Amino acid sequence: MRILFAGDEQHYSEFAMNEVVRLAMNTWADVTFLGVVSEGLGAEAATAGGGALSRHPLNEAFNKYRETFLSAWGNEGSPYSLQEPQYEWVSCRGGQWEQLRISRGVRKDLKVRLRAGDTAAEILAEAREEGVDLIVLGCTKGERCLWQGGLTVPQKVANDASCSVLLVKEDQPTSRILACLDQTSVSQESLEMINQMATIHKAQLQLIGLTKEGGMKTDAYTRLIELGDYYSDRRIPVATKLIEVPDFTNSLAQETQKDLLALWMGKKSLLDRFYPRDWVEKLIATSPTSVLVLR
Repeated sequence: MRILFAGDEQHYSEFAMNEVVRLAMNTWADVTFLGVVSEGLGAEAATAGGGALSRHPLNEAFNKYRETFLSAWGNEGSPYSLQEPQYEWVSCRGGQWEQLRISRGVRKDLKVRLRAGDTAAEILAEAREEGVDLIVLGCTKGERCLWQGGLTVPQKVANDASCSVLLVKEDQPTSRILACLDQTSVSQESLEMINQMATIHKAQLQLIGLTKEGGMKTDAYTRLIELGDYYSDRRIPVATKLIEVPDFTNSLAQETQKDLLALWMGKKSLLDRFYPRDWVEKLIATSPTSVLVLR
């Protein structure tokens, strides 16, 4: 599993990074921390060296995130513990190679990277280029979901990413997972992600089945029951509920308190067919809770 944590120097990113720690301790995933700076700063660093980046607030924040991540295992033996440094040849621009002294993890690597440009676009590009399975990022608490300066980064990433996205609401605990798994072809990876989140937070699980005009396809209903049995066998408290598709967003607004909302957005999703393409972006913009978009 490959996890990309996209963060900045704000408190909501620190809160989201702690969620990455929990996931990594459960999955032993390959983890990358990513920050994005302006194109101007990126150009300055390219010509004048890394001094400009070392003075940027992101540098201090990501040093703190790395130390928190690496120290989370205590004396239990972290797979990310650093080996003795070794010299390796590293590709540089212009077809050149440089030998650098590099310290890698014992079993898994933790990478820390900076990119320059539009924040949402660079996060999506990094995820695409590295074959990421899950993007994790935080956002402000309250009724709106924003990044520093009012940027709508979380909405854009969740709406446009080709992989799953976990949006962590600042200071928002999770005691229940509302999982809308509305079709028969839910991937095993998505089922396992729900399992991981329920285990990490010791949360109850409510499976939501979507209906149209009071009805639900027989195979979809059967699959919903099978999913309930799947999680019950893993000792996760689970209940099921049916909701009409047109009433879905209103129902969520009334119910979500200390919840994680999990949405399956595959090609056959009723939600993807019923609502406009940017509805996920609009939902997240006003979501009072954390959201997991499964793809």
